[in-house]
Amino acid sequence: MASRPKLVVFDMDGTLINGRLIEVVSNKYGLTEKVVGIQSDQSLQGYKKTEMIASLLKGIKPIEIVRAIDSIPIMNNADKIVTWFKRNGYVTGIITDSYTIAAEVIANKLKIDFFAANELDVEDGVLTGGIKMPLGWEKINCSCTISICKRYHLNHYSNRYGVSIEDTIAIGDTRGDICMIKQAGLGIAFMPKDQDIIKQSKNIIFNPDLNEILNYM
Repeated sequence: MASRPKLVVFDMDGTLINGRLIEVVSNKYGLTEKVVGIQSDQSLQGYKKTEMIASLLKGIKPIEIVRAIDSIPIMNNADKIVTWFKRNGYVTGIITDSYTIAAEVIANKLKIDFFAANELDVEDGVLTGGIKMPLGWEKINCSCTISICKRYHLNHYSNRYGVSIEDTIAIGDTRGDICMIKQAGLGIAFMPKDQDIIKQSKNIIFNPDLNEILNYM
């Protein structure tokens, strides 16, 4: 009898990679103060922050985003844990509120099956400042209101691959990951970056080593 299909999804920044793409890009282009100002504005919904940050990237070439993501080290044992999941019959994915051009680089490096992210608009070889956001929270009444509702996309991909939600695993590090961590059969907060995700997660890894996921398997 064939084993049941299973699925594991990872956040990207701070989870599969040991750093954050927007920090590297904003440092290079002198945008740090503006980006931090947007990120710390409590009056803005998450997806509005993503829109505003994307507008700051206008005029940058997509290759610069690729170079930035390439400069960030892969998290300890990311390759080993992805290989372990694939060997054990899991479909592997990235669900990130970063950008498709960056997620594709990491998916290729780690041989991950799929990715979902925001798409930066490109015209005449440069970023326009526009962005296409997958959203999803408005369809399921999720309170996350970020550019890509991770609960919605976890459900979407589990349906696509014929996986029962009990047979899913979700791993992330910030409040934007809470909705998928709570939805998955097994949710893990990895190197959590804020108190919200610590309070709402049953399983927490404080050591920057993705192999520690195996302790929960």
